[in-house]
Amino acid sequence: MSSEKRSILAVSLWLSWQDEVTLSSSDGEAVVSGPGARVALRPISPEIVAAMECLAPPGQTEEQIEETILASGSVDSLARWYYHVNQLRRRGFVRRSLYSNGVRLATLAPFGGTLGGASQSLPPGVAIAATQGRPLSPARKPPHRPADIFRLSRFAYLRREGAQLVVESPLCPARIILDDPRSAAVIAALASPGTISQVIALTPGLDVAEVTGLVSLFREAGIVDRGTIHPQESQTRGEPGAASGVPFAVNPALETWEFHDLLFHSRSRLGRSDGQFGGTYRMPHRAPPPAFKPEVAAEWFDLERPDAAQLERDDPPFALVQERRRSIREYGSRPLTARHLGEFLYRVARTTRRWQSEVHAPVGPIEMEFSARPYPAGGGLHELEFYLVVNACQDLPNGLYHYDPQQHRLGRLSGPNRLTELLLVEAGASAGIPWEKLQIHIILAARFERLAWKYESIAYALLLKDVGVVYQTMYLAATAMNLAPCGLGCGDSDLFARAAGLDYYVESSVGEFLLGSKQ
Repeated sequence: MSSEKRSILAVSLWLSWQDEVTLSSSDGEAVVSGPGARVALRPISPEIVAAMECLAPPGQTEEQIEETILASGSVDSLARWYYHVNQLRRRGFVRRSLYSNGVRLATLAPFGGTLGGASQSLPPGVAIAATQGRPLSPARKPPHRPADIFRLSRFAYLRREGAQLVVESPLCPARIILDDPRSAAVIAALASPGTISQVIALTPGLDVAEVTGLVSLFREAGIVDRGTIHPQESQTRGEPGAASGVPFAVNPALETWEFHDLLFHSRSRLGRSDGQFGGTYRMPHRAPPPAFKPEVAAEWFDLERPDAAQLERDDPPFALVQERRRSIREYGSRPLTARHLGEFLYRVARTTRRWQSEVHAPVGPIEMEFSARPYPAGGGLHELEFYLVVNACQDLPNGLYHYDPQQHRLGRLSGPNRLTELLLVEAGASAGIPWEKLQIHIILAARFERLAWKYESIAYALLLKDVGVVYQTMYLAATAMNLAPCGLGCGDSDLFARAAGLDYYVESSVGEFLLGSKQ
């Protein structure tokens, strides 16, 4: 027997249950349960149940499972097995591992969606089609052609998950676990396009069957693209040019997505993630973050509180405020007054109420502090802090301030300096305004732990939603007051952290807004 033939026989694909998946069966029904999902299969024959029992870790090869089915069933039973196992794989219950000579090289672990007690039945025609010949496993792909060329998807990324090295992509609800360091070498080799032969040349210790099996597994996980080259071009290494005729199919919709945008979108929404989701109170080992940060300023400026009844009586109609809302980048000759600034912050950011409430964390009930403000916030947590770089304001010295929403006052953190000037320069450049003309630069910073203590997978997404809510609240308040508002698209969080003396990972800027008097 040739060495290539022996190698092919030594490489095998194993099927097994995912972690925490259980199987129970009785009276023609099999129930498969996993974290957050459950599926009931009925009617189901004994040979299919026996095949499912083979999936107990470490599992068995596809061929061994087929032999188990055919020993007491038929080709028709094999077709039913393929249907059921494909459904289970799609729901994240079954993982597939590539072994070579008894060593596990890599594992494809799909993410499962939530399925509450649904039952599955074989679609009409599957059994009939199976009688026409040995059915093809849904997991098996046709062999690669010599002209095929492969490269790592631009959306693929490698990271550590516990003690495992994994590769994922937001294009597919699955991850590849790199069980053997040689599998990581294949990932590295695919950074630039190459044929199977070229990949083998870059990964000593792996042969054609092992590399082919790994590439097939990677393709199924959405982390490898495939194209086709002409035979005379197959020796060319490097990124194909437009004239080379090497087509990698490009999905026009994917051209609009940058890597980080699609990753954030997929991992902060249901469907393409297997992480815990929502209000899980995931850090009960730490005390709940307080509703308000400790006072840090040495100098305080009390702000005027407007007459709420007068505001209700004299404000323009809400429909008119909505209609007049605009981003305004030109300011009046006289700067905003401290009284106007106080009224603006009172309308937007003051604390209207605070209270203690019991939350039900995994370790039991925990007391947590909450507050209410004029704008809504995810979970009522109000993680956003208001900082102001004052460049021109009547009756208020220039410098960097923090707003105290409880006492409705400003704490001066520093006077004008090089860092506050850079913050103004950056804001002016973003809005297309000379920085010297800016009056008030409002910076929204987030105490991220306040959200992360409760929420899992969606904490940062909620934070950004809160920033959008505050932007709209500031726009409406400024318009009602006949001031000049302008939201900015971005800012420098590192620069702000230095200016305010904050830990980037504890409290970081997430939004910027300009305010001034109106011409």
